[in-house]
Amino acid sequence: MMKRQIIFIGGVHGVGKTTLCKKIESTFNIEHFSASNLIAEEKAEENLRNKQVENITGNQDFLVTAINKYFKSETWYLLDGHFCLLNKNNEITKIPYSTYEGICPSAIILLVDEPENIYTRLNLRDSIKHDLSLLLSFQEQEIDYADYIKDKLNIPYIMCNISEEEKIYTFIEDLVSL
Repeated sequence: MMKRQIIFIGGVHGVGKTTLCKKIESTFNIEHFSASNLIAEEKAEENLRNKQVENITGNQDFLVTAINKYFKSETWYLLDGHFCLLNKNNEITKIPYSTYEGICPSAIILLVDEPENIYTRLNLRDSIKHDLSLLLSFQEQEIDYADYIKDKLNIPYIMCNISEEEKIYTFIEDLVSL
């Protein structure tokens, strides 16, 4: 039996993961899930606007449980999430590697953008002013850790800006046509 096929769409808050996933979902008819929404559902808690996470490791256990519950075999899925999060002290913290082993993604798409663009999106979306240097550092750590995860899992990987839709679509077409 084939295992489920998950394309993990990663990137910092405000980089455009949800926007991209909605476009991919309609273009390729691949169901999209948000890691934070799955965690909230599994915890039966309302998804808060605060980007700081109290218990990063515990939340990731909820995520893996939700994926195992809702994702069927032999089906492609988009899962948008992160490689790092801000903890309750506003420190950038890597999500445990075991989470990605549990998710078992088939491929990773890492979205990046200029910190100024991310800052503008976050301000418009959440009305929260973020520190530009924190956003830059956050994105750099996402890039480094995503690179580590894809090497450890030995899976296809692409890093690109949300504006590079054709490049992203070609990457996905190559995956789903295998």
